[in-house]
Amino acid sequence: MSMVTELVNMKTNGSVSAQEFIKIIDTLERDFHSKQAGFVDTELLHDEKADLWIMIQHWASAKEMKAASSKMFKDSKTEAYRNAIDPKTVKISVYPTLQTWTGAPGKKVTGHCYCSYEQL
Repeated sequence: MSMVTELVNMKTNGSVSAQEFIKIIDTLERDFHSKQAGFVDTELLHDEKADLWIMIQHWASAKEMKAASSKMFKDSKTEAYRNAIDPKTVKISVYPTLQTWTGAPGKKVTGHCYCSYEQL
């Protein structure tokens, strides 16, 4: 089995602010995805101009990713997320992960930048 990368593009249904949606995703990741077999990590991106959210997830295998995806639509822990998105806008792509690169061993990440591209 080889690692896969899942890209989920979506828009919210307009009922939640960006900060509220980030909190919903945080809860989704802590209470659901992180507890699924094969889950590696998630990144969340936001294109403010298009109001498009992009979730990048890494999974140990496509089989484990598919199992988690089918559980997601039944688990009560995912309800806030399911209620916050516009299902018509969800587009999912899955790719085999060919290679990954990380920072130097022992290097600590001290913070995150929640800013727009223009601010970088």
